[in-house]
Amino acid sequence: MKLSYVIAALEEFAPRTLQEAWDNSGLQIGLPDGSDECTGAILCVDVTEDTVAEAVERGCNLIVSHHPLIFKGLKALTGATPVQRAAMAAIRAGVAIYSAHTSLDSTVGGVSYAMAALMGARVNGVLSAADVKMIRLSVICPRTVAEDVRMVLLDGGAGAAPCAGNIESEGPTDAADSRITYSDIEGETLDAVQPDPIAGLSISHTPLTRVEAIVPAWRVAALSSAIASVPGAEDVRIETTPVGGANATVGLGVMAEYDSPVTMASFADRLKQAFKLSVIRTSLAYEPDATVRRVAFCGGAGGEFIGVAASAGADAYVTADVRYHDFCDNRSGMAIFDIGHFESEACSMAIFASILDGKIPIYISQSQKNPVKYII
Repeated sequence: MKLSYVIAALEEFAPRTLQEAWDNSGLQIGLPDGSDECTGAILCVDVTEDTVAEAVERGCNLIVSHHPLIFKGLKALTGATPVQRAAMAAIRAGVAIYSAHTSLDSTVGGVSYAMAALMGARVNGVLSAADVKMIRLSVICPRTVAEDVRMVLLDGGAGAAPCAGNIESEGPTDAADSRITYSDIEGETLDAVQPDPIAGLSISHTPLTRVEAIVPAWRVAALSSAIASVPGAEDVRIETTPVGGANATVGLGVMAEYDSPVTMASFADRLKQAFKLSVIRTSLAYEPDATVRRVAFCGGAGGEFIGVAASAGADAYVTADVRYHDFCDNRSGMAIFDIGHFESEACSMAIFASILDGKIPIYISQSQKNPVKYII
Protein backbone atom coordinates (compact mmCIF):
# COMPACT_ATOMS: atom_id res chain seq x y z
CA MET A 1 0.00 0.00 0.00
CA LYS A 2 1.30 3.44 -0.90
CA LEU A 3 2.14 5.87 1.87
CA SER A 4 -0.53 8.26 0.59
CA TYR A 5 -3.23 5.65 1.25
CA VAL A 6 -1.89 4.99 4.74
CA ILE A 7 -2.04 8.70 5.51
CA ALA A 8 -5.53 8.90 4.03
CA ALA A 9 -6.69 6.14 6.40
CA LEU A 10 -5.20 7.96 9.38
CA GLU A 11 -6.75 11.27 8.36
CA GLU A 12 -10.16 9.77 7.66
CA PHE A 13 -10.22 8.77 11.33
CA ALA A 14 -8.45 11.87 12.68
CA PRO A 15 -8.66 14.74 10.16
CA ARG A 16 -6.02 17.44 10.50
CA THR A 17 -8.83 20.01 10.50
CA LEU A 18 -9.51 18.93 14.09
CA GLN A 19 -6.08 19.89 15.42
CA GLU A 20 -5.55 22.91 17.63
CA ALA A 21 -4.13 26.07 16.00
CA TRP A 22 -0.79 25.69 17.84
CA ASP A 23 -0.33 22.05 16.84
CA ASN A 24 1.65 20.45 14.01
CA SER A 25 -0.11 17.19 13.20
CA GLY A 26 0.45 15.64 9.79
CA LEU A 27 3.38 14.48 7.70
CA GLN A 28 6.57 15.55 9.47
CA ILE A 29 9.16 13.93 7.21
CA GLY A 30 8.63 12.37 3.79
CA LEU A 31 7.62 13.20 0.26
CA PRO A 32 4.20 14.89 0.21
CA ASP A 33 2.97 12.90 -2.80
CA GLY A 34 3.18 9.69 -0.74
CA SER A 35 4.13 7.68 -3.83
CA ASP A 36 6.41 5.24 -1.99
CA GLU A 37 5.12 1.80 -1.07
CA CYS A 38 4.77 1.51 2.71
CA THR A 39 6.77 -1.46 3.97
CA GLY A 40 5.45 -1.20 7.52
CA ALA A 41 4.97 1.20 10.41
CA ILE A 42 6.35 1.63 13.92
CA LEU A 43 3.70 3.05 16.27
CA CYS A 44 4.82 5.22 19.18
CA VAL A 45 4.02 8.19 21.40
CA ASP A 46 7.32 10.05 20.83
CA VAL A 47 9.85 9.83 18.00
CA THR A 48 13.51 9.44 18.97
CA GLU A 49 16.70 8.24 17.31
CA ASP A 50 16.00 4.82 18.84
CA THR A 51 12.56 4.73 17.22
CA VAL A 52 14.08 5.47 13.82
CA ALA A 53 16.70 2.75 14.35
CA GLU A 54 13.94 0.32 15.29
CA ALA A 55 12.05 1.16 12.09
CA VAL A 56 15.16 0.47 10.02
CA GLU A 57 15.80 -2.81 11.86
CA ARG A 58 12.25 -4.01 11.19
CA GLY A 59 12.29 -2.89 7.56
CA CYS A 60 9.64 -0.21 8.09
CA ASN A 61 9.72 3.07 6.19
CA LEU A 62 7.08 4.81 8.30
CA ILE A 63 6.76 5.92 11.92
CA VAL A 64 3.33 6.95 13.19
CA SER A 65 3.55 8.95 16.41
CA HIS A 66 1.12 10.75 18.66
CA HIS A 67 3.45 13.63 19.55
CA PRO A 68 4.86 15.50 16.55
CA LEU A 69 8.62 15.26 16.20
CA ILE A 70 8.68 18.83 14.89
CA PHE A 71 6.57 21.31 16.87
CA LYS A 72 8.34 24.49 15.82
CA GLY A 73 10.32 25.36 12.74
CA LEU A 74 13.87 24.01 12.72
CA LYS A 75 16.45 26.67 11.92
CA ALA A 76 19.24 24.14 11.40
CA LEU A 77 19.88 20.42 10.98
CA THR A 78 23.25 20.02 12.64
CA GLY A 79 22.47 17.26 15.11
CA ALA A 80 22.67 19.69 18.02
CA THR A 81 19.37 18.53 19.60
CA PRO A 82 17.55 15.19 20.00
CA VAL A 83 14.86 16.41 17.58
CA GLN A 84 17.43 17.31 14.95
CA ARG A 85 19.23 13.99 15.36
CA ALA A 86 16.00 11.99 15.03
CA ALA A 87 14.96 14.00 11.96
CA MET A 88 18.36 13.57 10.33
CA ALA A 89 18.36 9.82 11.02
CA ALA A 90 14.90 9.47 9.47
CA ILE A 91 15.88 11.42 6.36
CA ARG A 92 19.07 9.39 5.91
CA ALA A 93 17.19 6.10 6.26
CA GLY A 94 14.24 7.13 4.08
CA VAL A 95 11.80 6.74 6.96
CA ALA A 96 8.68 8.92 6.79
CA ILE A 97 7.19 10.30 10.01
CA TYR A 98 3.49 11.06 10.42
CA SER A 99 2.03 12.47 13.64
CA ALA A 100 -1.58 12.70 14.78
CA HIS A 101 -1.63 14.78 17.95
CA THR A 102 -4.61 16.97 18.85
CA SER A 103 -6.37 15.68 15.74
CA LEU A 104 -6.39 12.26 17.45
CA ASP A 105 -7.28 13.88 20.78
CA SER A 106 -10.37 15.57 19.34
CA THR A 107 -11.83 12.98 16.99
CA VAL A 108 -14.65 10.56 17.81
CA GLY A 109 -13.02 7.42 19.19
CA GLY A 110 -9.79 9.31 19.93
CA VAL A 111 -7.53 9.33 22.98
CA SER A 112 -10.04 10.45 25.61
CA TYR A 113 -12.65 8.03 24.25
CA ALA A 114 -10.05 5.25 24.54
CA MET A 115 -9.27 6.25 28.13
CA ALA A 116 -12.96 5.95 29.02
CA ALA A 117 -13.18 2.58 27.27
CA LEU A 118 -10.20 1.27 29.25
CA MET A 119 -12.06 2.23 32.42
CA GLY A 120 -15.33 0.66 31.28
CA ALA A 121 -17.22 3.97 31.23
CA ARG A 122 -19.77 5.05 28.62
CA VAL A 123 -19.02 8.34 26.81
CA ASN A 124 -21.90 10.79 26.54
CA GLY A 125 -20.25 14.03 25.38
CA VAL A 126 -17.05 16.07 25.22
CA LEU A 127 -15.53 18.60 27.60
CA SER A 128 -14.50 21.23 25.05
CA ALA A 129 -16.42 20.95 21.79
CA ALA A 130 -14.45 21.63 18.62
CA ASP A 131 -15.48 24.40 16.26
CA VAL A 132 -16.33 22.04 13.40
CA LYS A 133 -18.80 22.62 10.59
CA MET A 134 -21.70 20.21 11.02
CA ILE A 135 -24.00 18.94 8.29
CA ARG A 136 -27.50 17.47 8.46
CA LEU A 137 -27.26 14.50 6.09
CA SER A 138 -30.70 13.46 4.81
CA VAL A 139 -30.99 10.21 2.88
CA ILE A 140 -34.25 9.57 1.04
CA CYS A 141 -34.31 5.89 0.19
CA PRO A 142 -36.66 2.94 -0.39
CA ARG A 143 -38.23 1.88 2.89
CA THR A 144 -36.82 -1.61 2.46
CA VAL A 145 -33.23 -0.40 2.79
CA ALA A 146 -33.73 2.28 5.43
CA GLU A 147 -32.35 0.10 8.22
CA ASP A 148 -29.25 -0.76 6.15
CA VAL A 149 -28.66 2.94 5.49
CA ARG A 150 -29.01 3.69 9.19
CA MET A 151 -26.43 1.01 10.00
CA VAL A 152 -24.00 2.54 7.49
CA LEU A 153 -24.36 5.86 9.29
CA LEU A 154 -23.81 4.16 12.65
CA ASP A 155 -20.73 2.33 11.39
CA GLY A 156 -19.44 5.64 10.04
CA GLY A 157 -19.52 7.20 13.50
CA ALA A 158 -22.71 9.25 13.19
CA GLY A 159 -24.27 7.64 16.26
CA ALA A 160 -21.30 7.84 18.58
CA ALA A 161 -22.86 10.27 21.04
CA PRO A 162 -25.65 12.83 21.38
CA CYS A 163 -25.31 16.05 19.42
CA ALA A 164 -26.74 19.49 20.00
CA GLY A 165 -29.60 20.26 17.67
CA ASN A 166 -30.76 16.64 17.50
CA ILE A 167 -33.67 15.86 15.19
CA GLU A 168 -36.85 14.67 16.88
CA SER A 169 -36.90 10.94 16.29
CA GLU A 170 -39.73 8.94 14.84
CA GLY A 171 -37.55 5.86 14.82
CA PRO A 172 -35.12 4.31 17.35
CA THR A 173 -34.69 6.25 20.56
CA ASP A 174 -31.94 4.33 22.39
CA ALA A 175 -28.79 6.25 23.36
CA ALA A 176 -26.57 4.78 20.65
CA ASP A 177 -28.91 6.04 17.93
CA SER A 178 -29.50 9.50 19.40
CA ARG A 179 -28.11 11.30 16.35
CA ILE A 180 -29.75 9.11 13.71
CA THR A 181 -33.46 9.25 12.96
CA TYR A 182 -35.75 7.94 10.30
CA SER A 183 -39.34 8.58 9.33
CA ASP A 184 -41.57 7.37 6.55
CA ILE A 185 -42.42 9.92 3.86
CA GLU A 186 -46.15 10.02 3.27
CA GLY A 187 -47.42 10.56 -0.26
CA GLU A 188 -44.04 10.21 -1.98
CA THR A 189 -42.85 7.11 -3.78
CA LEU A 190 -40.12 6.03 -6.14
CA ASP A 191 -41.96 5.12 -9.35
CA ALA A 192 -40.50 2.74 -11.89
CA VAL A 193 -41.78 1.05 -15.02
CA GLN A 194 -41.67 -2.72 -14.64
CA PRO A 195 -42.27 -5.40 -17.29
CA ASP A 196 -45.46 -7.38 -16.74
CA PRO A 197 -45.91 -10.69 -18.61
CA ILE A 198 -49.67 -10.13 -18.95
CA ALA A 199 -50.22 -6.39 -19.12
CA GLY A 200 -46.94 -5.65 -20.86
CA LEU A 201 -45.80 -2.78 -18.63
CA SER A 202 -46.78 -1.62 -15.17
CA ILE A 203 -45.67 1.10 -12.78
CA SER A 204 -44.37 0.10 -9.36
CA HIS A 205 -44.62 2.47 -6.42
CA THR A 206 -41.85 2.07 -3.82
CA PRO A 207 -42.58 3.81 -0.49
CA LEU A 208 -39.75 6.02 0.75
CA THR A 209 -38.16 6.72 4.12
CA ARG A 210 -36.01 9.65 5.20
CA VAL A 211 -32.95 8.75 7.28
CA GLU A 212 -31.14 11.69 8.88
CA ALA A 213 -27.98 12.25 10.87
CA ILE A 214 -25.92 15.24 11.93
CA VAL A 215 -22.29 14.61 10.98
CA PRO A 216 -19.05 16.60 10.64
CA ALA A 217 -18.65 18.07 7.17
CA TRP A 218 -15.46 16.09 6.58
CA ARG A 219 -17.43 12.82 6.91
CA VAL A 220 -20.08 13.60 4.30
CA ALA A 221 -18.21 12.33 1.21
CA ALA A 222 -17.20 9.00 2.78
CA LEU A 223 -20.68 8.40 4.24
CA SER A 224 -22.37 9.24 0.93
CA SER A 225 -20.11 6.80 -0.88
CA ALA A 226 -20.82 4.07 1.66
CA ILE A 227 -24.58 4.65 1.41
CA ALA A 228 -24.47 4.42 -2.39
CA SER A 229 -22.92 0.95 -2.07
CA VAL A 230 -25.86 -0.44 -0.06
CA PRO A 231 -27.74 -3.05 -2.16
CA GLY A 232 -31.06 -1.57 -3.23
CA ALA A 233 -29.97 1.99 -2.49
CA GLU A 234 -28.91 2.82 -6.03
CA ASP A 235 -31.65 5.43 -6.36
CA VAL A 236 -31.21 7.17 -3.01
CA ARG A 237 -31.35 10.94 -2.86
CA ILE A 238 -28.91 12.62 -0.48
CA GLU A 239 -29.49 16.17 0.74
CA THR A 240 -27.11 18.19 2.90
CA THR A 241 -27.89 21.20 5.07
CA PRO A 242 -25.44 23.16 7.29
CA VAL A 243 -26.31 22.96 10.98
CA GLY A 244 -25.37 25.44 13.68
CA GLY A 245 -24.60 24.73 17.31
CA ALA A 246 -21.87 22.90 19.18
CA ASN A 247 -20.74 19.43 18.25
CA ALA A 248 -20.89 17.25 21.34
CA THR A 249 -18.89 14.36 19.89
CA VAL A 250 -15.75 16.10 18.59
CA GLY A 251 -13.39 18.02 20.87
CA LEU A 252 -10.90 17.75 23.70
CA GLY A 253 -11.76 15.51 26.65
CA VAL A 254 -14.92 13.49 27.23
CA MET A 255 -17.62 13.07 29.83
CA ALA A 256 -18.46 9.47 30.66
CA GLU A 257 -20.65 7.57 33.06
CA TYR A 258 -20.97 4.24 34.83
CA ASP A 259 -24.31 2.45 34.88
CA SER A 260 -23.68 1.69 38.55
CA PRO A 261 -21.50 3.84 40.82
CA VAL A 262 -18.20 2.53 42.19
CA THR A 263 -16.24 3.60 45.23
CA MET A 264 -13.40 6.05 44.69
CA ALA A 265 -10.92 3.49 46.05
CA SER A 266 -12.17 0.92 43.53
CA PHE A 267 -11.95 3.53 40.78
CA ALA A 268 -8.33 4.27 41.71
CA ASP A 269 -7.51 0.56 41.60
CA ARG A 270 -9.05 0.32 38.12
CA LEU A 271 -6.90 3.25 37.01
CA LYS A 272 -3.75 1.49 38.19
CA GLN A 273 -4.65 -1.69 36.36
CA ALA A 274 -5.96 -0.11 33.15
CA PHE A 275 -3.05 2.30 32.69
CA LYS A 276 -0.33 0.15 34.32
CA LEU A 277 0.38 2.76 36.99
CA SER A 278 2.68 2.49 39.99
CA VAL A 279 1.64 5.89 41.32
CA ILE A 280 -1.24 8.36 40.95
CA ARG A 281 -1.33 11.99 42.05
CA THR A 282 -4.75 12.90 43.39
CA SER A 283 -6.43 15.83 45.09
CA LEU A 284 -7.64 16.31 48.67
CA ALA A 285 -11.16 15.57 47.41
CA TYR A 286 -10.17 11.89 47.17
CA GLU A 287 -12.17 9.90 49.71
CA PRO A 288 -11.89 6.09 49.45
CA ASP A 289 -15.55 5.48 50.30
CA ALA A 290 -16.98 8.26 48.12
CA THR A 291 -18.90 7.16 45.03
CA VAL A 292 -17.93 7.76 41.42
CA ARG A 293 -20.49 7.67 38.64
CA ARG A 294 -19.77 10.56 36.27
CA VAL A 295 -16.15 10.80 35.12
CA ALA A 296 -14.28 13.23 32.87
CA PHE A 297 -11.23 12.07 30.90
CA CYS A 298 -8.67 14.10 28.98
CA GLY A 299 -5.44 12.66 27.60
CA GLY A 300 -2.29 14.72 28.09
CA ALA A 301 -2.21 18.08 29.85
CA GLY A 302 -5.86 18.71 30.70
CA GLY A 303 -5.61 21.06 33.67
CA GLU A 304 -7.40 23.82 31.79
CA PHE A 305 -10.61 21.77 31.78
CA ILE A 306 -10.83 21.11 35.52
CA GLY A 307 -13.53 23.75 35.94
CA VAL A 308 -15.44 22.47 32.90
CA ALA A 309 -15.41 18.91 34.24
CA ALA A 310 -16.57 20.05 37.68
CA SER A 311 -19.37 22.17 36.20
CA ALA A 312 -20.50 19.17 34.15
CA GLY A 313 -21.06 17.25 37.37
CA ALA A 314 -18.07 14.92 37.24
CA ASP A 315 -17.27 13.03 40.42
CA ALA A 316 -13.73 12.42 39.17
CA TYR A 317 -11.46 13.86 36.49
CA VAL A 318 -8.62 11.81 34.99
CA THR A 319 -5.90 13.71 33.13
CA ALA A 320 -2.19 14.60 33.39
CA ASP A 321 0.26 17.44 34.09
CA VAL A 322 -1.96 19.03 36.74
CA ARG A 323 -0.28 22.03 38.39
CA TYR A 324 0.19 22.38 42.14
CA HIS A 325 -2.06 25.44 42.24
CA ASP A 326 -4.81 23.53 40.40
CA PHE A 327 -4.75 21.02 43.26
CA CYS A 328 -4.77 23.92 45.73
CA ASP A 329 -7.78 25.53 44.09
CA ASN A 330 -9.77 22.28 43.93
CA ARG A 331 -9.47 20.79 47.41
CA SER A 332 -13.10 19.61 47.61
CA GLY A 333 -15.87 18.43 45.34
CA MET A 334 -14.63 16.61 42.23
CA ALA A 335 -11.54 14.43 42.78
CA ILE A 336 -8.66 14.97 40.34
CA PHE A 337 -6.48 12.05 39.26
CA ASP A 338 -3.18 12.86 37.52
CA ILE A 339 -1.98 9.61 35.95
CA GLY A 340 0.96 10.98 33.95
CA HIS A 341 1.23 12.37 30.43
CA PHE A 342 2.77 9.36 28.71
CA GLU A 343 0.48 6.97 30.58
CA SER A 344 -2.67 8.85 29.55
CA GLU A 345 -1.74 8.88 25.86
CA ALA A 346 -0.15 5.43 25.43
CA CYS A 347 -3.56 4.25 24.18
CA SER A 348 -2.89 6.26 21.00
CA MET A 349 -0.79 3.35 19.74
CA ALA A 350 -3.74 0.95 20.02
CA ILE A 351 -5.88 3.44 18.08
CA PHE A 352 -3.27 3.66 15.31
CA ALA A 353 -3.09 -0.14 15.24
CA SER A 354 -6.87 -0.46 14.81
CA ILE A 355 -6.80 2.01 11.89
CA LEU A 356 -3.91 0.31 10.06
CA ASP A 357 -4.49 -3.34 10.96
CA GLY A 358 -4.64 -5.45 7.81
CA LYS A 359 -3.35 -2.65 5.61
CA ILE A 360 0.40 -2.77 6.34
CA PRO A 361 2.70 -4.54 8.81
CA ILE A 362 2.52 -2.67 12.13
CA TYR A 363 4.67 -2.84 15.25
CA ILE A 364 4.27 -1.20 18.63
CA SER A 365 7.60 0.42 19.40
CA GLN A 366 9.71 -1.60 21.82
CA SER A 367 12.44 1.02 22.07
CA GLN A 368 10.35 3.94 23.31
CA LYS A 369 10.52 4.82 26.98
CA ASN A 370 8.42 7.02 29.20
CA PRO A 371 10.73 10.05 29.71
CA VAL A 372 9.45 10.38 33.31
CA LYS A 373 10.73 8.03 36.01
CA TYR A 374 8.98 7.44 39.31
CA ILE A 375 10.79 6.54 42.52
CA ILE A 376 8.42 4.62 44.77
